[in-house]
Amino acid sequence: MEPKQVVAILLFLAMFATIGWVVYLAAEMNKRQRRMKAQAELHGRLLDKFSAHEVVEFLQTPGGAHFVDSVSSDRLEPASGILSSIHRGIILAVLAIGCLGLTVPYGWRDNPLLVIGVILLCLGIGFLLSAAASQRLSRTLGLTERSRNTQQ
Repeated sequence: MEPKQVVAILLFLAMFATIGWVVYLAAEMNKRQRRMKAQAELHGRLLDKFSAHEVVEFLQTPGGAHFVDSVSSDRLEPASGILSSIHRGIILAVLAIGCLGLTVPYGWRDNPLLVIGVILLCLGIGFLLSAAASQRLSRTLGLTERSRNTQQ
């Protein structure tokens, strides 16, 4: 197979992967919006049942603190963000190695797979470095201990 054919096949697959990824992101965003709307409605109904004094008493309990935390934060824990960066970095690095491996039989000169492979490798290394920096920062700032304490 000639390098031009390999590039055409890879571009075709990349196009379908991108379309699939966009559809997945749209579905996830829609699901997340519906969940947040339902959760906000439930919380609103619950708070309507209480008087002002009862709300203050409720918020001082551990259940109230958990309630406020669930309302105020829809963020990822530091560990899950770090793991997703590692996941992306490994996948991009493996794709890069595959692209660079395909350039060897056809030569390095004027091969578009070399450019694609180098870009993917740089992105993969960037994600892995980002994960390492995030892990170090989360340990330094004590975010990992805080997230463990809130889960218990």
